[in-house]
Amino acid sequence: MRHLAARALTALTLVAASLAWAAPASADVQGFAVDIGQNPATFTIGKQARTLTAVATTEREGRRCVKVRWALTVRTEGVSLDQIRINRVENDQTFRTRTQVDDDAASIVDAQLDPGQLCRDQTVTGRWDIAFTGPDDGEVTLEARALDVAGRQLSSASTTSRVVTAVAAKPSVTPSPSPSPSVSATEEETEQVADDATTPTGRATSAAALNPAAGTPSVLGPGLIIGAVLVFLGVALLLRIRTRNRKADPAWQAQTQALPTGFYSMPRRRR
Repeated sequence: MRHLAARALTALTLVAASLAWAAPASADVQGFAVDIGQNPATFTIGKQARTLTAVATTEREGRRCVKVRWALTVRTEGVSLDQIRINRVENDQTFRTRTQVDDDAASIVDAQLDPGQLCRDQTVTGRWDIAFTGPDDGEVTLEARALDVAGRQLSSASTTSRVVTAVAAKPSVTPSPSPSPSVSATEEETEQVADDATTPTGRATSAAALNPAAGTPSVLGPGLIIGAVLVFLGVALLLRIRTRNRKADPAWQAQTQALPTGFYSMPRRRR
């Protein structure tokens, strides 16, 4: 009977444990909540630290306020914990913390209680500046937890961000393809060219543009002929005037009469 009772108790214990693991997780302490405020979607390796904030609130009635101690749990995938640089900040100054590493997770817990008080109408905010070094990239899960004075977890919230290299963080610029002419526009241009080709006015305009002398009679030939005639008449008139002037000059007439005629009388022979 004792053996049967022990076996039954063991079976009931296993069933109760399996039901406890299968039950959905509930808030640690009812009436408290933690929300992620500023949440970087991407961390770039080697770049400036980015800020993560968490806000703790309570809906409990009464005047009793609670002091909070913040804890940040970090889990990575593809990224080593040695690549992470975390600075807990309070009032723009570094807040002292304690770090505990457990396999693939690390917990950064405040060494002192947060200066603020968590009341019904007041919130407490935790801030962490986070940066990454090293060549590996992947994902990081950050879980912010609010603890009371005794170290009991009041509530928590988590977020997952990507960790990328500086090359992967640059947006790729893809040149936009140049728009191809539409079929309708091409057809309209073809029809317009066909209309211009069949119009007589368009044909005459094109011919005049290619041959500037088209449609205008040439006066170069008759002009040259008339000019030559006028030059010839002018020269003849000048020669005639010069001849008249010489004949009227007495000196020119005396010189002309004194000139020998070129005939000489032959002397007679003596017998």
